[in-house]
Amino acid sequence: MRPMTSPVLSHPSDRKATDSAPAPTRRAEGLMFLWLAVLVWPVIAVGTVAAYGFSIWMYQILTH
Repeated sequence: MRPMTSPVLSHPSDRKATDSAPAPTRRAEGLMFLWLAVLVWPVIAVGTVAAYGFSIWMYQILTH
């Protein structure tokens, strides 16, 4: 009888090629970095500051 092994503890070389996604290329990583650095994080930063300003404005309206 063959001993049972856990797939979590198996050696990476035992996996089939279809088990995981292909490794990202340098170009894909560069495009993802640009997407995050130029578009996503600035939008999150502006949204955070706007939400903070809105919360202060609403607080002042409600307390004065």
